[in-house]
Amino acid sequence: MNPVFSSIKGRLLLLFLSVFFIVLAGLGFFLYSELEEIVIGSIDNHLHSEVQLIAGLLEAEEGFELELTEAAVGDYALPLSGHYYQVILSDGRIIARSPSLSIPDARLPVIEGIHFEPLYTMATGPRGEPLRLLVQSFRLPDGMVVTVESAESLEDAYELLRLFRNALLVVFPAVFMVSGLGVLFITMWSLRPLERFSKKIGTITERNLNERIEEPQSSELQGLAKSFNTMLSRLEESFERQKRFFSDASHELRTPTAVIKSVCDVTLSRKRTSTEYEDALLKIKHSAERLSGLIARLLEVSRLESKVSALRLEELDLHTLTEDVIKLLEPSATASNITLHLEGKTLKVRADRERLAEALKNIVENAIKYNRPGGRVDIGVERRGNGAIITVRDTGIGIPRNRLEHIFERFYRVEDVRGTGGTGLGLSIAKTIVEAHQGRIEVESSPGEGSTFRIVLPLT
Repeated sequence: MNPVFSSIKGRLLLLFLSVFFIVLAGLGFFLYSELEEIVIGSIDNHLHSEVQLIAGLLEAEEGFELELTEAAVGDYALPLSGHYYQVILSDGRIIARSPSLSIPDARLPVIEGIHFEPLYTMATGPRGEPLRLLVQSFRLPDGMVVTVESAESLEDAYELLRLFRNALLVVFPAVFMVSGLGVLFITMWSLRPLERFSKKIGTITERNLNERIEEPQSSELQGLAKSFNTMLSRLEESFERQKRFFSDASHELRTPTAVIKSVCDVTLSRKRTSTEYEDALLKIKHSAERLSGLIARLLEVSRLESKVSALRLEELDLHTLTEDVIKLLEPSATASNITLHLEGKTLKVRADRERLAEALKNIVENAIKYNRPGGRVDIGVERRGNGAIITVRDTGIGIPRNRLEHIFERFYRVEDVRGTGGTGLGLSIAKTIVEAHQGRIEVESSPGEGSTFRIVLPLT
C-alpha cells in the first residue's frame, strides 16, 4: 500500500475524496440531465403550441390557397431564423411554409407517413443547424389529410447546456479541491493531539513509568489517554512487585547459600573429627533442602501464572480431600498444641487433587503456624448456591486490616511475624492454584481475634 494512504490521515482523505467525487459527479450528471430535459421540454411545448395554431388556421381556411398569415409572424417571418413550419399533403406536396423558409432550396425534411399522434425527432436545418422537429397529421373538415411540421433550432439550447457543462467542469473541481484541502487541514489539526500522544508514549520506558499522558480536550482521545494512564499505573505496580520479588527472592536464596558457604568455610578451616564433619554435612543438607524447596515453589508459581503447567482435572470429594490434608498436618498441629476440627459434608468438584491439596495445606499450615498455644483451627466444607466453600477459621494472632491486600503477594510477610520462618510463598501459591480452578480466596481477619480464609470453587 502507498505510504501516504497507510496512515489514518491518508485513509480519511482518500475516503472523503472518493465519496465527494462520486457525489459531485452524480450531482453534476443529474443537474445536466434535468436542465437538458427542461430545455428540450420547453421547446417541445412551444412546437406543440405552434402546430396546434397552424392546424386551427387550416381548418378555418377554404380551398388550398393557404396564407397562414397569423402564424407567419415574429421569428417565422425572418429568413433562416431557426423557427420554421411547413404543411404537407398526403401525396408529399408542400402546400405552405413559413417565410423563414422562403429562400431557394430552404425546406424541412419531409417525414413520410401519417402521424396523428405528435412525433418529436431531431433533424438538420437549412443552415445545417440542429433542429427539434414536431410532426403531426390532421384531417380537415373536407376529409383531406395534411401533415404539419414545425421546427426550432437547438443552437441556443445547446449553447446554454454547453455553458452549464463548462460551469460544472470549473466549479465542481474547484469545490472538490477546496473541500479536499479543508478536510486535510481539519484532519491534520484533529490528529495533532494523537501525534503528540504517540511521541509521548515513545518516550516512556521502564525507567519513567511514573510519568502520565496529558489528557487532551478531545473526548475520544481523552478516553484513550485515561486508559493508557491506567495501564501505566498497572505496569508501574507490576514492575514494583517484580523488583520487590527479586529483592525478596535474593534475600531468601541468600540465607541458605550463606549457611552452606559459612559451614563449608568453618569446616575446612582445619581438620575435623568424623562427628564434626557429619554435623556440618547435616547442616549443609538442611540448607540445601530449604534452598531446593524454595526454588521448587518459585518454579511452581511461575508455571501456574504462565499457564505452562496444565491442571489434571478429575472429579473429587472436597470433604475427603480436606480429611487427607488434616491427617498430613496433625503431627505439626499436635506439636504446637493446636486442635484441628473438621465438619461438613460430601461435595463433588472437578479439580487437580494434588494442586488443590497443596493450596489448602498452605492455608491450614499458616493457621497452625500463626495460632496461639492451645488454639484451634476449624475447617468446614459447605455448599453455597452454585459454589463449594472450604472455610479455614483459626484463633491466631490475626492480620492488620491494612495488610490484608498484600498477604497474597509473593514473599510478603507481616513484619510482626517475620521471625516465624517460612518463605512467604504459601498464600501466593494457594491463590494462584485456586484461580486456576476458576475459583477465588476470601479472607477476613482482625488482630488478636484470628483469621478466616474461604476457598470458593464452582461445583461440578
